Amino acid sequence: MANELWTSYLLEQVRQLPIASSKQQVQFRLNTITSESLRQNQSIPPQFEFIFQGFLYSRSGRLIESINLFFDAITFAQQNKQEFLICFCHYNIGTVYGMLGNYFYAHKFLTKAEKSNPIGDCYIIGLIKNNIGDIFLQLGNFNEALAHFEEATLLLQQHAHKLSAAVPLFNIAEIKAKQCHFDEALNIINTLFDDIKEEPRFLGFYYKIKAEIANGHHNIDEAEAFHLLSIENMCRSQNDYYQAEMLLDYCQYLTSHHKYEMLDTYIERGLSIAKSIESDKLIDGFNDIILLRIKDIPAIEIREQYYQTLTSSLLNSRRELLKRESDYLQQLYRLNTAKLQLSTMKSLSDNLALVNKIGQYINNSTDIQSILPTIQQDLSTLFQTDTLALGFYDKEADSISIHYLDENHTPKTPYVTNCKNEATYMSYCIKSNSAFYFNHMNSEQKVTMLGDKCDRKVHFKSVMFSPIKINGEIQAGFTVQAKESYQYQAFHFELFTQLINYISIALENQYNRQQLLYLSQTDHLTQVWNRKSLDAHFLQLKKQPSNVYTSIMIDIDHYKEYNDTYGHIAGDKILIKISKLIKEHFHGLNTEVYRYGGDEFFILIAGINKEKTQGKLYSLLKAIKYLFIPHEKSTCSHYVSASIGISYIEEGLHTLTLSQVVDRADKALYKAKEMGRDCYYDFSQTEALIQ
Repeated sequence: MANELWTSYLLEQVRQLPIASSKQQVQFRLNTITSESLRQNQSIPPQFEFIFQGFLYSRSGRLIESINLFFDAITFAQQNKQEFLICFCHYNIGTVYGMLGNYFYAHKFLTKAEKSNPIGDCYIIGLIKNNIGDIFLQLGNFNEALAHFEEATLLLQQHAHKLSAAVPLFNIAEIKAKQCHFDEALNIINTLFDDIKEEPRFLGFYYKIKAEIANGHHNIDEAEAFHLLSIENMCRSQNDYYQAEMLLDYCQYLTSHHKYEMLDTYIERGLSIAKSIESDKLIDGFNDIILLRIKDIPAIEIREQYYQTLTSSLLNSRRELLKRESDYLQQLYRLNTAKLQLSTMKSLSDNLALVNKIGQYINNSTDIQSILPTIQQDLSTLFQTDTLALGFYDKEADSISIHYLDENHTPKTPYVTNCKNEATYMSYCIKSNSAFYFNHMNSEQKVTMLGDKCDRKVHFKSVMFSPIKINGEIQAGFTVQAKESYQYQAFHFELFTQLINYISIALENQYNRQQLLYLSQTDHLTQVWNRKSLDAHFLQLKKQPSNVYTSIMIDIDHYKEYNDTYGHIAGDKILIKISKLIKEHFHGLNTEVYRYGGDEFFILIAGINKEKTQGKLYSLLKAIKYLFIPHEKSTCSHYVSASIGISYIEEGLHTLTLSQVVDRADKALYKAKEMGRDCYYDFSQTEALIQ
């Protein structure tokens, strides 16, 4: 039952994704479900991970990568018979194809989604109809577009958040403006303004249509102001696709009114974004403007220069189009031929299931080395793996920490290679961001590939390597290798690169979970453990064999008065500086430092060494004084100082509560304050020790 509830929760989170208009909003939702998975001790199935990552990529302008991820999600959704997810992925694939300008595939996938909606979800149908309408709008079929937009508006007004209905209404207003029905268009967008005034993406659409209306009324300067506002708001929304679209609209406006002073700058800016997101529709739009720009240039030399720019732009656009078409066909083949058998292999479905299995236990592991034998054992059913390695790249040190296994599936001690001194396949793979495989490497070929700094010996003649991205950056590399030649074929390498996608996402999720866990356990200002962590750590300590502990409470003298006199920002700086000194003086495997609350810090040390502890506290108090931070309201010093209480737990810790442990240190602190502050008080001493 718990699993069913968890799946229902994930499905609803997916259903609400279209509302997220920027990559930050998608990332927030992804962080939310990741945090919730930790809280409920649940895993996130790969089809959901791919959908969220696909949405994140589409909102980040990484359109081709997002299509691939939605295809991957379909594969696993089919295995689990999750019809809604399949429909949702078809909708998103169609949407992205439309953004790329490939209207054939866009219409194909959107209509497939419309026909296959398994539960008659009116909200999803409304979104699909809107996007089909957008295709007709782009093709200039206004009547068909309006019919779809009106259906979408009705469905979304009845079955979704009011902001969802704003999208087709903006599209209707855009058509009305293009048909010169300016009053109708203005009335539509004005009724929307109160609801969308805090949403930059919708404000971008709002000002775009205002510009169209102003232009229609020949209010040229007003139209330009609205165009600039539309660009500004799309920049704020951080949606690269719509930002490029708004820039294209503005460039078309500048060209139509022969305002060439800023045109080149905006063309360059918009074309750069359009190329980065690989949208042929937008690239071609900017190329058309360059062509119009050329026609108005009187000087032949300058005109020739622009023709060269245009030719280069068109050729690059065409090359990218051909490459993408090839990639699309490959992807469609790979993910929609599950019934075909690969030579000497299991079915594609079984292989993907195995890849999923590997991704799952990587995702759930916190110790990479411990699971490498399992990975190697599973991969050995697919191809020869005499050795396997996972390397993590430290950019600052320019080194790679490599975890690896030999042919006996025995983990070896990780070793570090310095990339400056030694050239390796792993460093080549990571630094060149290149996935590769070869089957008959010899020493001469190795030197040719890696240079003279490499080890000339060839221990493995067949290898496969791939870089791994974590949060958008190359941070690792993965390899499997065989001693004999000709162990890997093209389909082996395809399975290997498919595996890398899952490993990358799994490692990224693992990293992000660790970051979330760290943020939840530490104090954001001082970066020491927080009060919540103290509660959790204490429960763990009670289970340890050690029975003796040292507890210390530190309080900044007259901190409230300091804040009142110098301000809270200055007070925060004091907390940061003093917490840094505390960490410098008390660090180690058996020592933890916590911000207990306000200006109070608590230290818990496993074991008792009174002389050493007192020496550290003496040094700490001196270091705080030597910050020489004036404190005119202090009654015990001219500078910021602290008071400290020490207590020793010499009986079994398991018999005490955390409150009792803290209370002992707190009483010692109270004694230090009674003795005049700016000192520490040790219950084992008869007097306070004043600095």
